[in-house]
Amino acid sequence: MSAAQGAVKRVPNRWGEGQRLRQEILDAAGRLLEETGRPEDISLRAIAREAGVTAPAIYKHFKDKAELMWTLLDGVYASMAETLRVARRSAPAGDAWAGLRAVVEAYCRFASDEPRRYELLFRIGPTLSSSPESVRHPMGRVLDAWCEATVPYLEEARDKDATRDPDGRPDARQAAKLLWSGLHGQFGLWWNVSDVSEASELDELHDSLLLALFGRR
Repeated sequence: MSAAQGAVKRVPNRWGEGQRLRQEILDAAGRLLEETGRPEDISLRAIAREAGVTAPAIYKHFKDKAELMWTLLDGVYASMAETLRVARRSAPAGDAWAGLRAVVEAYCRFASDEPRRYELLFRIGPTLSSSPESVRHPMGRVLDAWCEATVPYLEEARDKDATRDPDGRPDARQAAKLLWSGLHGQFGLWWNVSDVSEASELDELHDSLLLALFGRR
């Protein structure tokens, strides 16, 4: 039985609980999207049924399906960004490398433990229609979190090795993009190429990427 078929009638919100209803609609859309994997297969009517509301109620919170889907995607990116920031803050104070490693490990756990939510970002997200003007593309949220982890380490490394040509180092934003895209590519290999199937091999790939970018693992 699908999530939509198993939906129960929702208890109406009290006055002033509009934000709660908005979140319930997003949660319903997320459940259906994780189940089907295809935004085009989900109708507003199905989302309304899953949330236990009428379809017109959705339009009180979202202009159309595109805005709803992009808002949902933004929430997943925001969740990942906060996960990365929490991991960085959990590292010992003053140890920039430990903070960066903690962010890498948190990202890898997210991808490994929540593959369907990860797909929302990198497989389902690109299939959505162009982001409406009312919704900023959310990828910048996660890139900012990566930059916050790379900046302290690169500054620390620069201070320790002042003789090194600064033109030979990537800047923080470039390093963040290289690290993020490299990890994402490694997970793509792990999931889709049979020769890279053991978790231990994936860990070795992560370490090799860090070594190539930062000279340590």
